[in-house]
Amino acid sequence: MLDGDINDFLDDMVYGYELLFVFRGKKYFLEGMSNEERKLTYYMWTIDPPADDYSLILVGDEHNYPLEEFLALKIWDGKTFMEAQEEMRWVDE
Repeated sequence: MLDGDINDFLDDMVYGYELLFVFRGKKYFLEGMSNEERKLTYYMWTIDPPADDYSLILVGDEHNYPLEEFLALKIWDGKTFMEAQEEMRWVDE
């Protein structure tokens, strides 16, 4: 991961912290929150270019965010997150 350590990024995902990153010209915002059923959920959307709705919602359980499920998805131009992370830039704003 460019401009950041992938292990730190994954640690932040475990706790549902708000994260901004860029992949192939698109800026994404990922955050974890409890949903209506009190399950830990990841919400992700594109903020540049702006999106009208979430591009991804993944529901975990009452104790864990769905990190493994997120990492297994091939939504990064046919790659998993770990395969694509070498092209991603972790940004602060």
